Amino acid sequence: GPREDSWLEPPGGGYPNMGEEDRDVFRDTPLRLAGYANEVGESFKPLISRSAYLLSYLVAGAYVLGDSHDKYRRETRLTDDGHAALLAGGKALVWQTLASVVIPGFVINRVVAATGAATATVRIENAFLRRYTPTLVGLACIPLIIKPIDHSVDILMARLVDPALDSLRPESTKTPRP
Repeated sequence: GPREDSWLEPPGGGYPNMGEEDRDVFRDTPLRLAGYANEVGESFKPLISRSAYLLSYLVAGAYVLGDSHDKYRRETRLTDDGHAALLAGGKALVWQTLASVVIPGFVINRVVAATGAATATVRIENAFLRRYTPTLVGLACIPLIIKPIDHSVDILMARLVDPALDSLRPESTKTPRP
């Protein structure tokens, strides 16, 4: 789930007046795993059809859109400010696109490609290892890259995206900056 200090969470780490029916299904349930579909697809890229590979991005993209819509919907229930709701959904869309699809997909793609190139230059007698090592290395990297990427995207959001989006708000609703 999201970190308590994440910009995606309201101050205090939760949404006020939300019961069980309002829990974040995109962060607090197994649906969260759909956000990793493209990393799995990148890991399996050498072994699967192009259609299956592209389907992994479709699943991850649907997750990103669903989560972004959910953050928009949550904000509309918390405030009458439609602009704030659009910003909440927009911020979630940018964050999720970067942290769940673009950056990890690129990283795993490069890890699998480099591992494939390395295994091609080394004489590996075992056919199983020769065929599956790039995929296994890619899968093994997924849990290792999550927190560093999330943290980097949090910094990017705080330093570039949030101020840019905040500048679009009407003056009366701008977030005070220290």
